[in-house]
Amino acid sequence: MFADKSGYLAVRFKGFDDIWDQEKLNSLVRLHRGLTYSPNNVQDSGIRVLRSSNILDGQFVMTDDDIFVKSSVVNIPTVKDGDILITAANGSIKLVGKHAIISGISENTAVSGGFMLVGSSRIPDFVNSLFDTSWYQRFIRKYVTGGNGSIGNLKKNDLDKQYVKVPTTSEQERIGEFFREIDQLIINNQIKHEKLLELKKFLLQNMFI
Repeated sequence: MFADKSGYLAVRFKGFDDIWDQEKLNSLVRLHRGLTYSPNNVQDSGIRVLRSSNILDGQFVMTDDDIFVKSSVVNIPTVKDGDILITAANGSIKLVGKHAIISGISENTAVSGGFMLVGSSRIPDFVNSLFDTSWYQRFIRKYVTGGNGSIGNLKKNDLDKQYVKVPTTSEQERIGEFFREIDQLIINNQIKHEKLLELKKFLLQNMFI
């Protein structure tokens, strides 16, 4: 930790000391709304529709409850690995703004739902990390309306015009890589935790007879 050229006390990787610039968020990530569809469009197979339930503890998941629509009603680009999925509207305001990087999706097989945003970025890990900062939490508190029975709503245009401080491209890549590695460690530990719980349950069921 050291004071950078701007005088701020900062945690920086060795070799990076350039001043961070202010840029609009839409210069870092291109956002678009998800698909609007009707219940008549839902079927057992087809194009998967990603919803808020596909984001769990900051990680992207596919579930048995995912729904599918016929391909003929899809009029927006399909999502791809590396896109950022964001909950833009939800009856629970606490869920608005949650996000995760999409992974494990085959090409042209999924779109986001109408209550979601999808962001495409050249350095998605850095942008996704931005969405975990206090800046993003302040934005959510200020701009997201609703709750108390109404739907909280994160508007694309409000997010697009926000200014954020960003470093050079090479530092963005290093920061994104660092937090991706931390996220993977968290996942690995969660898996270990779940396996230990399963082991404990098995032992309790079979040792006390």
